Amino acid sequence: MKQLLYKEYKLCMVGMVPLFYLFALMLLIPSYPYLVAAFFTCNSIFFLFKQSVVNGDLLFTALLPVAKGDVVRARVRFVIIIQMIMFLLFIPLCYANHLLVPRNPAGTDGSLTFLAAALVLFTIFNGTFLPGFYRNEHKMDKLFLISLIAVFGWIILWEGFMITAGAAERLVPFFAWVETHLDCWPATSEAWTVQLVALAIGALVYVVGNILITRKAVRNFEQVDL
Repeated sequence: MKQLLYKEYKLCMVGMVPLFYLFALMLLIPSYPYLVAAFFTCNSIFFLFKQSVVNGDLLFTALLPVAKGDVVRARVRFVIIIQMIMFLLFIPLCYANHLLVPRNPAGTDGSLTFLAAALVLFTIFNGTFLPGFYRNEHKMDKLFLISLIAVFGWIILWEGFMITAGAAERLVPFFAWVETHLDCWPATSEAWTVQLVALAIGALVYVVGNILITRKAVRNFEQVDL
């Protein structure tokens, strides 16, 4: 597996991946839906898969003396590494967002809650794109469109909820609680607890989701006659 991951890095990495990490800086933009920054990592992964199809990478890797399922597992792990690098970049930028942009009327603030939402976004993309790709790589453009709809559906749902909470916090007690516990940089021990729970839920969704996604993608690829 280590050799396959090295092969992914050496032969499949495209310039879009490190370049699109710069979109993490979008967390410093005032009044912006910050989950869009997480989408750009998914967009760079699409370019990675696109280039691998052009280069015939799937057939090349399958011809190596490795198990067919490991071909899928290596690529999924490489995707997870790409996403986790973006996730780690988000952490200091969330704190910088707290210092420079204390309130975001256009959606969620930089916080642990935002990190949880980003993990869910990554899971949605992986779940709607990866299994289908390993069923038929030539339908990847259609799959990316489906992933795009699903990801932006989540962005609209999440950011729309936070916008509503910010606008109606004086009218609805629950929204006031959201604004002081979830949609903010945690300033109290209770807020830290709530946001750590939210982050744990997001991490659980990501871990369990990607285990199931990998299994589904492996099953799909093993049925493909190359």
